[in-house]
Amino acid sequence: MIKEVEMYCRNLLHTTRCKTLPFHNLTHTEEVVLHVNHICNAMDVDQKDKELVITAAWFHDTGFSKTYKGHEEESKNIAIQFLSELGTEEEVIKNICVCIEATKIPQTPTTTLAEILCDADIFHISTPHFYYRKILLRREWEVYCNMSMTDKEWHELNLDFLKNIHFKSTYGKEILEKGKQENIKKVQQILAYYDRE
Repeated sequence: MIKEVEMYCRNLLHTTRCKTLPFHNLTHTEEVVLHVNHICNAMDVDQKDKELVITAAWFHDTGFSKTYKGHEEESKNIAIQFLSELGTEEEVIKNICVCIEATKIPQTPTTTLAEILCDADIFHISTPHFYYRKILLRREWEVYCNMSMTDKEWHELNLDFLKNIHFKSTYGKEILEKGKQENIKKVQQILAYYDRE
C-alpha cells in the first residue's frame, strides 16, 4: 500500500497548486515522511503502525491542492477516497484520518501515532533548518494569506509559536525539545538586537 500511496501523493503534490507553495510542498512532505520513519524507529513502533502513520504523513498536506484554510479536512477526504478504492480497512482509514486531523494547529493528537505525525510535521523547529524553513513559510503567507509584517514582527511571531507549540511524543519531549529550546534562545537574541536600536 505504501508504494501506491507514495506515488499518488507525489503526483498530487507535484502537479497541483501545491507545487507553487514555498513551504507546504512535496519537499516538506518528504521531510515529514522521513521524520516519521526516524521517530517510529527510535520509539520501536511496529511495522503495521509505522506504515499507517507514514501513509498519514504522505496525505497530511494534500488538501492544499484544493484549499489553503482548513486543508486538513480536504486531506482527510483525499485519503479516504484513495484508500477506500485500494480496499483499505475502515478502521485503518479512520486511524489515518485521526493522525491527519491532529496536525491542525493547535495540535490535538489523541493517539500515540497521531503524536508521532504531529512531531514529524514540526520536526524542523528543533533543528538549524528552522531558519531556512521559516523564510519559506513567511513567503507563503505573504502570497497566499496576504500576511505582511516587519522583520521584527515576524521574529516575534516565531518566538510566540516556538513557546506555545509542544512536542507530543516521548521522543519529541526527550530529544527534539532540546533543539527547540536552542532555537528559542536564538530568536530571543535576534529580537534583542531590535530592542537595542
